[in-house]
Order: sequence, then structure tokens, then C-alpha cells
Amino acid sequence: MTPSTTDRGRGGSCGGVLGTLVVVGAVIVGTLVVSPDLQLSDLRDAAVDPLHGEPGSGGDGYTFLQTTARGEPLTWPCEETVEIVVNPEGAPEGYADMVGSAVARLSTASGFDLEVVGETADRDFADRGFGPVLLGWADEEEVPALAGPVAGIGGSSYVQGPGGGGHAVGGMVVVDTEETGGWFSRTDPEAVLVHELVHVLGLGHTEDPTQLMAARNDGQSELGEGDLAGLAALREAACS
Repeated sequence: MTPSTTDRGRGGSCGGVLGTLVVVGAVIVGTLVVSPDLQLSDLRDAAVDPLHGEPGSGGDGYTFLQTTARGEPLTWPCEETVEIVVNPEGAPEGYADMVGSAVARLSTASGFDLEVVGETADRDFADRGFGPVLLGWADEEEVPALAGPVAGIGGSSYVQGPGGGGHAVGGMVVVDTEETGGWFSRTDPEAVLVHELVHVLGLGHTEDPTQLMAARNDGQSELGEGDLAGLAALREAACS
């Protein structure tokens, strides 16, 4: 599955920015599939997300979710704060501390400045343009891309300039309320948040099963060497 969501480019407050930048027409989304227990091996075999990032991009143990026409990874501007707003509807107990910890871990690991700036009633996960990253919890009835053993989805919307460059301007993370905990309690819900936020920064999936950015989670909870190398590559691209 390769879920994507339509972006209608909410840019009314951006003034002249839209005069030189074109909003890419989709939020580029990656998913995380939860590996069930051995007795559910039929699901284990069937539920592999093929979205491994852009073919041929990245390096050892990582891929870029999206690149420019020049082959450069799309990510956030070097000095920009990646603002995150949280919709707490359906969130687990202790969600604020969990989100804060995930954001702090990724800020330290990536060099990007991620910050939770408040809470919101917004649940428009599909139509993300300019603005803060929306983080929340939902089920597959509300967000069909969460169907099956998908623990979460996340990604960013981008603008692209006439010279071929581009950067992220907004995004979303939504965690499946039915796949974290319960039967799939081996999966660390904070690790799911980190995985999806890494998608927001611009990494795709890797075929290396030891990395947190593997498409299927077999119990990984920490960023691996390939994940860290990929984040360093995004940071270098953003600040070069």
C-alpha cells in the first residue's frame, strides 16, 4: 500500500511565497506496520508496506522519502522550528509526556528543532498545507490508511521552487488507536511516534530490519545506525 492524501494548498496567509513556490500536490506519507505474534504469521507475511522511500536514494541503512529533481532530499529548512500541534482525542493516558519525550529524542538525534506548540481540535489529517504538523490518534474508520496492522502514518507536504529545490511546509502524524496496545502491546507507542516523525523529517523506509525506520516493527524501539546516518544526511542537505 502507498497511502497518500490530497493537499489543497492552504496558503492564504503566505502572501508572496506562492508567487515563486508551487505546493506539491500530496502529503508524502509513510506507514509503520506492526509485526504480530508468531501465531499470527499469516498477517506477518501479508502486512509489509512497500513504501521503502525513493528507489536508489539515501545510503547504507536509510532512504529518502522524497527527493527533488536534482536528487536532493526534501526536508525542513535548516533554521526553521518544526512546530507540532496535538489533537488529544483518542490519545492514551500519559500522551503528553510520551509526545514530549519522542519530540525531544528526535530533536537531539536529528539536529532539527521540533517543538510541541499546543493542542488543537483540528482533525483534518488529510488536507495539510502550510502550517504546523498535526499529530493525533484515530481508527481506520476515520483514516482508511490505518486499515490492517498499520500502527501509524506520517509525512510532510512540500513546496518546490522553479529551480528544482524545495522544502517541507507542513505535515501530519496519526497513530492507530487499535494497533498500539492490546494484542500488539510489544510495540512501544513512543517508538511509533518517533518513526512517524522521522517520516515527517524526510526519511523513507529501509530494508534493514534492525533499524527503527524498517517498514515493519519487530520490537525495535531505538534509532539505529542507519536511521542516525539518514537524519544526519537530511540535516546536511537542509543546511548546505
